Amino acid sequence: MAFFKFLLRGEGFRGVIADRSDLAGFYVHRHVEANDAESARLAVLARFGEELAALGWADKGGRVAVDEMEEVGAADLPGIGLGFVWFPEADASGAAGETEVQPPFLLLGAGAFSVSSQSTSERWSLTTSAIRSGEFRGALCLDREGAVHAIVDVIPERAPTRVDRLVPWRSLPVRLVLESRPEVSLADVRDRLVEMLENDSRIADFLKVPAAEAIVRVKASRTPSELIVAASALV
Repeated sequence: MAFFKFLLRGEGFRGVIADRSDLAGFYVHRHVEANDAESARLAVLARFGEELAALGWADKGGRVAVDEMEEVGAADLPGIGLGFVWFPEADASGAAGETEVQPPFLLLGAGAFSVSSQSTSERWSLTTSAIRSGEFRGALCLDREGAVHAIVDVIPERAPTRVDRLVPWRSLPVRLVLESRPEVSLADVRDRLVEMLENDSRIADFLKVPAAEAIVRVKASRTPSELIVAASALV
């Protein structure tokens, strides 16, 4: 028996998002244990069909397909996110992670921040420990135009090898799955960064200036570009 991880794509579901009656699609990760790949594929589709029925979505006119599949180890299972990533039906033919954030942008995660000069559509590399911990999921990306996206999933472009699992600081090529967050404003991002600088003492070890001065610079930022420049000068 082995564990298999799947990226499932749903399309043509109507009225499954609260307060909306239009068509929508989604991406979602699920995993199963099976003897072989084909048995796993059949099992995950059957099990997910039961999940849709339990949600009351079995009669919403949608269809589900397997986009990606890979064999994983038991240690990788806790890092597989189970949430739904929704997209409008007009974009249903697009690929997961198709949303792109152009550099430079401020990347604000759990207890850390940086300014990236790499487009999110390019291949990224993360360590196996970072992928497993899920520390990048939920991180916010603020671009110079003020658009905010969240990293909702990190998908390895190849299955981790035995060596990858034994050496957690080895890097794997990954694809970022992003979701627009129009409800998050520039002020929200600035306030979150200020809170991090005020409350996380570990950040001070990586700053080029004292934390108090860093906070003043961040608070003085009035545009996305100013905030990105200010954050870039801090680390």
